[in-house]
Amino acid sequence: MTTIRFARACSLAGLFLLFACSAKTSGSIDTTGATETPSSDDGGTSSSAVDDDASGSSSSSGGSAQHGTSGDAASSASDAAPSGEGGGLITTDGAAQNDPDVDYAVAPVTLTMTQFQVAAGDEVYYCQNFANPWGMGVDIKIYSLVMGAGSHHMFAFYQNGGSAALEPCPNGGLQSGPFTFVSQSRQKTVEFPQSVGATIPTGTGFQLMVHYLNATSSTITASVALTMYIAKPGVVTQHAGVLFLDNTEMTVAATCTGNGCPSSDSYTLTQDINILSTEGHMHKYGTNFVTTVSPTSVSPPSGQIYQSNIWDEPAPVDFSPPLAIPSGSTITWTCTDVNTTGELLTFGESAVTNVMCISQSIIYPITNVDDPVLPSNALVGF
Repeated sequence: MTTIRFARACSLAGLFLLFACSAKTSGSIDTTGATETPSSDDGGTSSSAVDDDASGSSSSSGGSAQHGTSGDAASSASDAAPSGEGGGLITTDGAAQNDPDVDYAVAPVTLTMTQFQVAAGDEVYYCQNFANPWGMGVDIKIYSLVMGAGSHHMFAFYQNGGSAALEPCPNGGLQSGPFTFVSQSRQKTVEFPQSVGATIPTGTGFQLMVHYLNATSSTITASVALTMYIAKPGVVTQHAGVLFLDNTEMTVAATCTGNGCPSSDSYTLTQDINILSTEGHMHKYGTNFVTTVSPTSVSPPSGQIYQSNIWDEPAPVDFSPPLAIPSGSTITWTCTDVNTTGELLTFGESAVTNVMCISQSIIYPITNVDDPVLPSNALVGF
């Protein structure tokens, strides 16, 4: 489980992406603040502030978030200052937080996707739409996610309109559009620092998109529950967003065996940003991911800000204080893939038959709350 808390007295921010599923009951919007755990055939997962009720009912009462630590989370700020003391990203120890920005008079909302079955060996992409549960624009201070075993990743895309039943995603595992939350971990909690939040405009709801890959020999039951706590009116002055950098032109030749072959792409920033957290995304043939920033005067001396050799549930790197990168700087991300198929591998949605190389970062500030993804024309999807 990954638990991330952004703590700073002035301003910080940002978020990420999602995918897949299969079955047919009904999803739900819950405002009870319940702490039940989504279940699955293979044992499922456990977390707090989630409700696995798929009846489609709504209720209302108070509640508070609970947070846990991740055994595999690579936080560079695990002992940073608590909220309000000028720190950056903090990984908490599981204790309940008392965030002065959170409006605890408003019950947390949990969006629960309809549970579905994933057969042995199957890879699926499912979506479900939810209307704005608050009936107005809000600033989200805490996101808390729980998914079942077999989940590869999920997104919470913005969508205009009402709720709808679970269905295969119209564009499969590839989609573009605004979003402020994404996760490659089965459990993930993100809490923004003081004065920073993810703004959900009036009339905007969510499309939860999830990608499930069942590598077992038995059918599993998939589950997704996303809980959100909102800020008090007027306290959010900095808007969080995502820097999402994808290499959609990449291919990996059949001759890329042994140590593999690198695929690189670069993006030059058109505005100043502050990075709170960054991570990489690869598929199963990926063996190494590196992100660098140039000139090196605006980053660590080596220019490297991220490295991982894990393709499934890689841990993010968190910055305390936030990493300030000025406009005009160039971010380069490189994936090394070892091709064991004997055939050309191309960019695509499948974690087992395609390749991907994505750098994604939680950032602030964002000026367009209707589209908090940079660059604005980014193809979003894992």
